[in-house]
Amino acid sequence: MKKQLAKALEISVETLNYWVISYALSSMTLVFRAEWPFVVFFASEVWLLGRYYEKITAVLNSRKWAVLVCALVFAAFVLFVSQVGLVQGSVAPFSKL
Repeated sequence: MKKQLAKALEISVETLNYWVISYALSSMTLVFRAEWPFVVFFASEVWLLGRYYEKITAVLNSRKWAVLVCALVFAAFVLFVSQVGLVQGSVAPFSKL
């Protein structure tokens, strides 16, 4: 029971971490959508999803369950973003802040 609780806690922390970082990267991707840094932020999002999958696979010891968890978490994130939205704005030089 203790081991299952530890796994659930680790998955919860990793999921929260994934959501926060992915939200920030998605917002930055949107801000830079017409400039070259877009590629960097988009690649970071792909890397983050791969890292999340690897971590969940290691915790669950099952690729099948890890794919299911990742798909559900990604779908929930997309639903969250579609309801809340992303941070939008423009890049301002530090001298104007």
